[in-house]
Amino acid sequence: MNNEVNITGWDFTPLTKSGRMQESPLPWDYHATVKEYIPGVIRMLDMGTGGGEFLMTLLPLPKESFATERYEPNVKIAEENLKPIGVKVISGYKDNALPFENNFFDLVINRHEYYDPAEVHRILKLGGYFITQQVKGNCDNSITDLFASNNDNDFKEWCFDKATVELKNYGFEILNKGEAIGFTIFSDIEALVSYIKVINWLVPDFSIEKYSETLNKVKLIIEEKGCFKSTLDRFFLVSKKIICKK
Repeated sequence: MNNEVNITGWDFTPLTKSGRMQESPLPWDYHATVKEYIPGVIRMLDMGTGGGEFLMTLLPLPKESFATERYEPNVKIAEENLKPIGVKVISGYKDNALPFENNFFDLVINRHEYYDPAEVHRILKLGGYFITQQVKGNCDNSITDLFASNNDNDFKEWCFDKATVELKNYGFEILNKGEAIGFTIFSDIEALVSYIKVINWLVPDFSIEKYSETLNKVKLIIEEKGCFKSTLDRFFLVSKKIICKK
């Protein structure tokens, strides 16, 4: 495996720019949608910022911008990337007890990060917006099935309908929405290995030596079909807080 790529944060561009890993295109533009809602915002939160890679593409940011990140390897990267541009990085929190006051934010964004709808409702001002792009609970089933992973997928039932009902129940109005069936596509085995090492909960006990037989099977799939596809179904919600209390 001499062609693996060192990934930092959630920045997969070393793989995507070379075409070694690609995601199915989406019928919506998350980036453009967030940019549309930023003007006039004073306080904004990016939930699960990773290394801050996406947030930096949104410059200029609101006057008071915050980012949360729980995954320890990403925290330092996020601080190095975001503190110089005035973003406050928050770590060491609990998802159901975010360290922010009630009615604090005008805009909360969330790309592929877990969220507690009660907490999002609490920290948003009345009339504030929550924009999220989520991956469905079947994400990467192709990988976990192939590797016979014992990965405990707590979110296997997570889907568009469940998220929509939850937000409505917590006093949100849905302004925009979308669903898409898709894949993450790997053109070589080293790209897949690089991905599994970053998304390390997919195959918690992964090592090249332990899974050499399975990796050889994937090599054959790539040789026969030109790529290996992993499930990546996603959905998109833009919502507005219209009720102060549930």
